[in-house]
Amino acid sequence: MTIMNYQDTIQYLHVCSRLGSRPGLDSIREILFRLDNPEKSLRFIHIAGTNGKGSIGCYITEMLGAAGYCVGFYTSPAVYSPCEIMRINSREISKADFAKTITTVRQVAESMVEEGLYPPTEFEILTATAYLYFAQRKCDLVVVECGMGGRLDATNVMENVEVSVLTRIDYDHMAFLGSTLSAITKEKCGILHQACPVVVYPCQEEEVYLTIVEEANKRGCRIYIPDLHALTEEGNDAEGLVFSYGPYSNLTLPMRGRHQIYNAITAVEVMHVLQKSAFSISAQAIREGLHQSRWLGRFEVLSQNPPVILDGAHNSNGVSAFIATIKQCFPGTSFIGVLGMLRDKDYGTCIQMLSEICDTLIITEVYNSRTANITELRQAAGHLPISLLTVPNPEQAVYEAFICRNSSQGIVCVGSLYNLPIYKAKCQQLLENM
Repeated sequence: MTIMNYQDTIQYLHVCSRLGSRPGLDSIREILFRLDNPEKSLRFIHIAGTNGKGSIGCYITEMLGAAGYCVGFYTSPAVYSPCEIMRINSREISKADFAKTITTVRQVAESMVEEGLYPPTEFEILTATAYLYFAQRKCDLVVVECGMGGRLDATNVMENVEVSVLTRIDYDHMAFLGSTLSAITKEKCGILHQACPVVVYPCQEEEVYLTIVEEANKRGCRIYIPDLHALTEEGNDAEGLVFSYGPYSNLTLPMRGRHQIYNAITAVEVMHVLQKSAFSISAQAIREGLHQSRWLGRFEVLSQNPPVILDGAHNSNGVSAFIATIKQCFPGTSFIGVLGMLRDKDYGTCIQMLSEICDTLIITEVYNSRTANITELRQAAGHLPISLLTVPNPEQAVYEAFICRNSSQGIVCVGSLYNLPIYKAKCQQLLENM
């Protein structure tokens, strides 16, 4: 097969995406076997949870990079570019390498179909591509974010795991993971390996924590949880965060919101676990790594005056954290909100939460077959005491927000990550013309 160019690669992935999600490990294992199991040459940090996976993975990657390690990072979904989901020391895979590596995986996938096996999903293709690329580049460590769940997630095929990480766990993907927090947590705990340490985000529901303890004990995993008594918050505004944790004083983080401090100290605890395994990570590397961390689509402030903020909060826990951050960074400011969400999310609760900060909410749709449509969103809004507008086209929805706002109002665009590129491009265009 001739090596695909970048555009051909994107078209191929689009075709694969029509298969949707298919939890299970047989297909990804077969692909990797036919690629000579590149994952077996790698050492991993595996992250599962509902919220904060990408941010924590970013912090871990940056701190290890500052310590001098070659670190791969596989995350999903993409926000602005398909290449951003595979990084080595924060540098995205090039379009040429992306196309070349996926071409290799495509050859294997097509041989499987010819033999009567199920065609691999888009996520399985991308996961195999990431493992092959990182093995070819001889990464010292690879940080991997689960796509959904944990036990049957396509990423969950690695053997050499240095540490597992469980982020904040809440209700999400209930059609696949279960209807109770305990059931969802058990699925997330499927990434735990025998006697492998696990670092757990510090603020969990009791049901979640008890389930983690039970599942960790079954596997002989030692649990590490950040010590909130060792945390001092010293600054939290639109410019970022300043905090001290244990022996580290005046740590700076360009991200915003208290939840990001908790994400950061979770990542610091991962460094402490790695230090016990003879990884050389200095206090200076921890400090520098946090300071230089950047993560797309998480409280992106495009403008301070007027306040224009993007955030990929797409479930109730994420929206709750976003609202708390808005109140800290822009106290007393009222907003016009733009919201588009997928049908399998708790969009009714999210709409109700946004009414706390929004005088007007513009509901829109997502360019994805799983979108919640305007009728569904409007019904979920019920009789909230705010102005509600319906604009199906997300680009037009942003335009209407700018038209409707008065001089004292800001704009927030939240919800599905699939819409963020549209929101960002249109907001930047309109801000330039103000």
